[in-house]
Amino acid sequence: MKRAGVFALIFLAAAGTAAATAGGHRSAAPSAARCGGPLWLLKTLSDPQRAKVDLVPQQTTIAAIRERKGPGQPPTRRTTPFQRRTWEVPAQITSFKLEATGALRLVLFDNGAYMNAVIPAPSCLSAKTRERAEMIATWQAFVAKCGKGTSTWQSLGAIFFVRGVGFWSQKRQLRGAAPSGAELHPVTGLRIVVSC
Repeated sequence: MKRAGVFALIFLAAAGTAAATAGGHRSAAPSAARCGGPLWLLKTLSDPQRAKVDLVPQQTTIAAIRERKGPGQPPTRRTTPFQRRTWEVPAQITSFKLEATGALRLVLFDNGAYMNAVIPAPSCLSAKTRERAEMIATWQAFVAKCGKGTSTWQSLGAIFFVRGVGFWSQKRQLRGAAPSGAELHPVTGLRIVVSC
């Protein structure tokens, strides 16, 4: 009887562990709740209009992007030319931090102008994500060279060519944010000029 009770307890514990593990896999799947809210699909190039994005980068500057007039509220679909293009800017990354989603938020600076760029967390990229392998490689390369980051801003002085898709974020008081809410989000590539 005692043996049967012990075996029953072991079986229940194993079943509970398996259920918790299975539950963990379900909760680890990319979701709006875990990966950036209702605009998550736009932020990760996983939205229904992702095929409309021109992936050939257009060279520009942070100042030129900051001059673009924003749409007011962040669009929930790719409705502007800025959102349908990949851009590349030369920039010093002055600081960075790890967001709650696991994404890396970068503050870009060039010639007196600032803006934000975001490398999405690999765990928030789905099978539908365009440039998924490139984003994962970018995240891994940045972490390997500059560090994973923490929830507080860390100073940096590295210089890169930063490539990413145009995104209209909320207009907010965030370190280095463009007044219009323009960002490069997701970042799809980095070319090193001066390393971390």
